[in-house]
Amino acid sequence: MKIKYFPFSGILGNDDIKLGLIINSIDPKIGGLLITGPKGIGKSTIVRSLSRVLPEMDSIKGCKFNCTLDSENLCDECSEKAKNKNYEIIKKNVNVITLPISSTLDRVVGSLDIGSSLSGKIKLNEGLLGESNNGILYIDEVNLLDDSISDSILDSSSSGINIIERDGISYVHPARFILVGTMNPEEGELRPQLLDRFGISSEGKMPDNPEDLIEISRRIEEFDNNPDKFIKKYKKLDEEIEKDIIEAKSILKEVGISNEIMMFISKIILKYKLSNRAMISAVKAAKAIAAYNKRKNVTMEDGKKGLEFSIRHRINENDKKEMENDLKNNNENQKEDNKNSENQENGNDDGNQNNKNWNNNENQNEDNKNSENQENGNDDENYNINNINVDIKLRKKYMSKTTGKTSISNNFRYLDKKNGTRLDMYSSLVNMKINNRDKIDKSDLVLRNTKSRGSIPIIIGIDSSTSMGFNKRIKNSMYISELLLKKSYLLRSMVALVSFSGTDSKVLMNFSRNFPKLNQKLRSLKSGGKTPLSSGLNLMYKLSLYSKERTLSFLFTDGRGNVSISGNNKMDIIKYSSLLGKYSDVYIINEEKGFLPTFNDKIIEYSKGKMINDVKNIKIS
Repeated sequence: MKIKYFPFSGILGNDDIKLGLIINSIDPKIGGLLITGPKGIGKSTIVRSLSRVLPEMDSIKGCKFNCTLDSENLCDECSEKAKNKNYEIIKKNVNVITLPISSTLDRVVGSLDIGSSLSGKIKLNEGLLGESNNGILYIDEVNLLDDSISDSILDSSSSGINIIERDGISYVHPARFILVGTMNPEEGELRPQLLDRFGISSEGKMPDNPEDLIEISRRIEEFDNNPDKFIKKYKKLDEEIEKDIIEAKSILKEVGISNEIMMFISKIILKYKLSNRAMISAVKAAKAIAAYNKRKNVTMEDGKKGLEFSIRHRINENDKKEMENDLKNNNENQKEDNKNSENQENGNDDGNQNNKNWNNNENQNEDNKNSENQENGNDDENYNINNINVDIKLRKKYMSKTTGKTSISNNFRYLDKKNGTRLDMYSSLVNMKINNRDKIDKSDLVLRNTKSRGSIPIIIGIDSSTSMGFNKRIKNSMYISELLLKKSYLLRSMVALVSFSGTDSKVLMNFSRNFPKLNQKLRSLKSGGKTPLSSGLNLMYKLSLYSKERTLSFLFTDGRGNVSISGNNKMDIIKYSSLLGKYSDVYIINEEKGFLPTFNDKIIEYSKGKMINDVKNIKIS
């Protein structure tokens, strides 16, 4: 089946994504492209259309890895053919291999061919990494992919080879491909280790004017009505891009970069404490941009663009604005330094005086704040009375059907050999040999049941009513958020945020792995109104039901609820505490000191939860 992809030159907007794809085509050693952005902006369409502008490759006939004579690495079969000069060259289109979210590690990396093994022969199934050699490997929603699969793909992407060591076989084959991953940050973040493995990144955006949006709609309609006519309309433009890519590849090795530009790139890399990989990717991207523009010397603009591509996904949201300012004009800082130097020579030390005044004001404010806390009884040193150390386990536990014992799940767990869902070929072949058989018998089969590792969904409930302790609650919730963030990349934690004030409660963020968004919601939260504590407990209970799993609930409140649901505040709190406790492990965090009546003891009693007076006593593992 021949798929008709949308013409690359017919895509309107998102020029950074298109440029990122093109320079990876020119130099795959850049390390791939990570495309971020909201859903529905055409990320997948752009990636798939790239194949229309990539030149055909001269592939060695019969090679299952699509080897070419100028490949960096050849498979064993093609190496032998090249040595004996016994090969035939054929023209092939560049493959676009799409990696489904449901892919297993065996399908991606490669494994024994089960059909051949059952007949007594050992044959390798090369997997998607082998199929994508000298092509494009496209991962949609890469942030939702299992970490072990992501690690394997990124290892091959950076090294250009895939090493198969599984099921009793050992094999190495070339795996040099253009890696492209797309993700919507709202659906969860990639852990920093995986982010760093992508060479460059680009952010997709929606059109910013009605005219572009209308034109996009018209082009899609035109393509759907008559694909062949639409493709022909943009054929010449696609061929021009293809020609430019071929020319850029031919001059890439001749492109040079000055020490001045290298120094500028390295200073920015060091400023944000990034990796060697960031520096290498930035330089390679800058050279590819220069080659694409038919230049043999990298300009400062090429360097800045390559640097932006390289570091955008490696820094946090707070640093991105500063990064953009750094890249706007590197000469402005030099001018400012010269101006400051001139002022100091003339005796104008206003800047230092302003800094002194600011520091004095800051110290005075801190003294006033400490004094105010002492007057209100908020003495941090007194909060640790009767504190307990709490070690919260986020990783799920599973019950073994064979022993009845509970054990932490890793990548998989073994069951008895008849109750699995996946064939353990190596163990089955060992059984065959032990039983002196030439073919596998049904009794030799060993099955493995796989269950992916996960973690407990988390609910954060914030009492945002008018209270002197509101700022403390926000600070503590941010602390918990940071603890969760450190573990979320390993355990794939999902978190929801609930706020209650006035007369009702609301979900500020449903279950998501987007921790930057969580922190943003916490920072922007305002206090006001009464305390509908029972409503907050009810909503946290409903979220626990919605997750269909037992959750972990952090409740930040002083427990002084004064708005009921049924008219009886105490009975409402008892009712919803009991319901929440059935579906969630509840922890109340309250560092406020006071002698006013509180319902926290009732919540603890009926939810079977725990009280924590100091968030620093919490350990999450």
